[in-house]
Amino acid sequence: MAQALTMSFGKCMIMLGDGASSEVFTAPCGFSELTMTINIESNTVNIPDCDDPDLAAWLATDIVSQQMTLQGSGVLDKNAMQTWQAWWFDAGAAEKNVRWFRDLSSGEGGGYFQAPAVLTAYEETGSRGQRWQNSVGIALNGKPSFTPGNS
Repeated sequence: MAQALTMSFGKCMIMLGDGASSEVFTAPCGFSELTMTINIESNTVNIPDCDDPDLAAWLATDIVSQQMTLQGSGVLDKNAMQTWQAWWFDAGAAEKNVRWFRDLSSGEGGGYFQAPAVLTAYEETGSRGQRWQNSVGIALNGKPSFTPGNS
């Protein structure tokens, strides 16, 4: 039996664009958990058997919409917290170009998804005797493009 080929945590990251004309993307420091989710909304309908209407019908599923969401949490440094604050509070919930980056070769699924995105959640939590934690939720606005990694 062959062992699964896996990747380390540091191979994936959320990267935020700086909005400049020659845009630079950087990953905020401090995330200890990351999640990328593809949400798929669908509708189902019963399809009856025309030859025997008394048989149980089979469900057919139609995809209505899709959306990629990103989540991150962990201990962020003070400079990274300012980045989130500027996006959420100062920019009036404006869009920012975001990448979901996998630092792997293209043959391993590496590369990045990119799209304009909206910050949908920002949370700071703290407990006495521990460091402050931050969590963010990001919804990509529209279909992301995919750029494969190097071979």
